[in-house]
Amino acid sequence: MKKLLSMLFCLILVLGSGLAAAETPKEDYTVVTVNGAFNIRGITPDGFERTGVEIDDPNMRVFFSSKDPGKPAFVLSIFFRDDYADVDRLNDLSDEEMKTALVGDDPSVSENIEIMETDYGTKVLILRSRDPQDDFACFVTLYKGYEVGLNLYPGPASDGKLTDDQVRLAMKFLSDLDFVPVEAGT
Repeated sequence: MKKLLSMLFCLILVLGSGLAAAETPKEDYTVVTVNGAFNIRGITPDGFERTGVEIDDPNMRVFFSSKDPGKPAFVLSIFFRDDYADVDRLNDLSDEEMKTALVGDDPSVSENIEIMETDYGTKVLILRSRDPQDDFACFVTLYKGYEVGLNLYPGPASDGKLTDDQVRLAMKFLSDLDFVPVEAGT
C-alpha cells in the first residue's frame, strides 16, 4: 500500500513540476513537460492552483491546492519505472498485470482497486483508503515507462475526510488529462 501511495504521490508531483499554465477566459490549463519526452495536459480544477514542484530527475512531484482550507490537496507524481520502460500505456497490460505493476500482490490493497478509463481512453487504477484515520484517494496509470499518479488528501480545515464530491473532482481532473508526445525540434 505504501508503494501505491508513493506512486500516486509521485504522479501528482510530476504533473505539477515543469508546469506551465495557459489561461483562457473560462479554463485554466495545466501542462507538465516530462523530461522532454511528453506533456501531460489538462484543465486545472476551478479554485485550485499549482503551489509547488519538486524535481528529482527523472521524477517529479507537482502540488495543487486551493485558498479554501476546506478543499482537498492534490499531488501529481511522475516516476520512471525501469521495470516498465517498454510499456507504452497501462492499457497494454491485463487487469491483473495492472494491479501487480502498481500495487504489488498485497490482496488487502488489490481488493480495494477499481479501474476507470479517462475521456482520452487511458486506463487508471483507483485506490480509496478504507482507514478512517488516514483518508486519501490515489489514481495511477503508466505512460512511456512512467508511473503517473494523482494523490488526493483532505484539506487542512476539513474533518480529515474526503467527500464523494472531492473524489469525483479528482476523477474529473484525471479524466481530462491527456498525454501528448513532444515532437522533435519543439
